[in-house]
Amino acid sequence: MAKLEIQIHSRKMLKPSIPTPNHLQTLKLSFFDQMVPRAYVPVLFHYLPSCSTTTERCDKLQKSLAQILTNFYPIAGRFNEDEFSIQCNDEGVEYVQTKVSADLAEFLHQGPNTELLNDFLPWPSAVPPYSDLPSSPLLGVQVNLFNCGGLVMGIQISHIVADAFTLATFVKEWAHTCLTGTTKDCLPSFGHLSSLFPTRVLSGIQYSPPSNRGTKSFTRRFVFDALAITKLKNTIKYSSAIKPTRVMVVMSLIWKVLAGISTAKNGHSRGSSFLFPINLRGKSKLPSLEHALGNGTMFGIADLEASQELNHELVGNTIRDTCVSIGKAARVDDVFCLVVNNQIKAVDMLCQGDEMDIYSCTSWCGFSWYEADFGWGKPFWVSSVSLDAIEVIMLMDTKDSDGVEAWVSLKENDMAEFERDDDILTFCSPLPK
Repeated sequence: MAKLEIQIHSRKMLKPSIPTPNHLQTLKLSFFDQMVPRAYVPVLFHYLPSCSTTTERCDKLQKSLAQILTNFYPIAGRFNEDEFSIQCNDEGVEYVQTKVSADLAEFLHQGPNTELLNDFLPWPSAVPPYSDLPSSPLLGVQVNLFNCGGLVMGIQISHIVADAFTLATFVKEWAHTCLTGTTKDCLPSFGHLSSLFPTRVLSGIQYSPPSNRGTKSFTRRFVFDALAITKLKNTIKYSSAIKPTRVMVVMSLIWKVLAGISTAKNGHSRGSSFLFPINLRGKSKLPSLEHALGNGTMFGIADLEASQELNHELVGNTIRDTCVSIGKAARVDDVFCLVVNNQIKAVDMLCQGDEMDIYSCTSWCGFSWYEADFGWGKPFWVSSVSLDAIEVIMLMDTKDSDGVEAWVSLKENDMAEFERDDDILTFCSPLPK
């Protein structure tokens, strides 16, 4: 597919419609914020043409974004490295509006190349060129207007202030404000995590997904629809009474395929680990953690020895056991020790280099992405983009919420093997490349 012709119409900083009060102008970040990679998290919302005019939609988006920033005020601030805090100074978020010379429905029907999707973002690479500067915005929004009246909204948010739960909450509230013209009275729960888990002086336990520095990564999308997931579950025999979720079986299959590619490539089986964030909210006994914004996850780590055959229950058991451990952690220090121990384990595995394989998988399934109605209907598609990392997997819901889209990023030769694997060909819906 040819590269799209995208022209930038405007680029500006949008500030909160009401100034942030003095007593809220410094937000101390948490230990969890301290642990995340310094990167911007992207997501795209694709909307087919509606009866609203382009001018009306853009005006509503800008006005409502300024309104919602009064509640999500840290997002309009700037990161202070020295104090590891957010200066909630209302510097604003970057808002970009573009014109796309194409038809959105036709573009989507052709099965867009994942690399083309990055052009819908305000900062097409994973990290903006000025990301280390104190003046860097924490949020970027790009509204891409197609000739047909379709719209793709690209959002990037700094991982330092938001995980998937926080981003999904922000999008939900922004859409509500855009649709109704009103904001909710209660302020989001910023600062609660940092009050329970303040930053600590630590060294050597920060985890970053394997980078593609010097090696080109190839991201492809694989769709497991509801029928395929049912068939996949029926092929698996379970020793426990707990039935696996669609996310668990897709994770397990992808890990199995990647382990097989590694064995064929190296001539022998290697030990491997499958890492995935687990949301602490709703699983911990700690007060008021359920709605806390910021970063609130810890690693689940499933390990496979070189001589061990991959059991489809391994991922599910790891998720279950980690959730049980979180639920048993009654004190802040108990949760802290649990998180740090898994973090150290993840970093230790990275330090082993070529001795073992490490795969990182993030699931955004179960969040209300497809409920984001800004006033012109719910999105036709919510997507990721081409990922700037190697051996990384992103899982997202299909529109009917019964299937799973897997966005897999690998080296070129590994991707070629992955695409022609028998299990992938059996359980994935065919997509144009």
